[in-house]
Amino acid sequence: MRKIITVLTLTILLAGCGTSEDKNTATKETVSDADPGELVYKQTCIGCHGQDLGGRGSSAKDLSHIGSKLTEEEIKNVVINGRRSMPAGLVKDEEDLDALAKWLHSHK
Repeated sequence: MRKIITVLTLTILLAGCGTSEDKNTATKETVSDADPGELVYKQTCIGCHGQDLGGRGSSAKDLSHIGSKLTEEEIKNVVINGRRSMPAGLVKDEEDLDALAKWLHSHK
């Protein structure tokens, strides 16, 4: 009987660890600390270009060193007008576009 009570007590104590409130707080801190351009990338570009900017498949370009190849203005132009298999106009907000171009350009 004593073992059962001990196991139940430990189970109850462990169940209280890592509540959803803790996870939400951690997520808010991570989002608020992230670069605005990185957030735009994660919302818009990550599906094709991947978490590591390495591209997915043969049609999604590797962006891991895009800043050494294109200027911020050239990056914005590609996002606005598209290129090859990349559709045009994925980022419509000017502030988001500027943040994305600046963030991508920092990858050299």
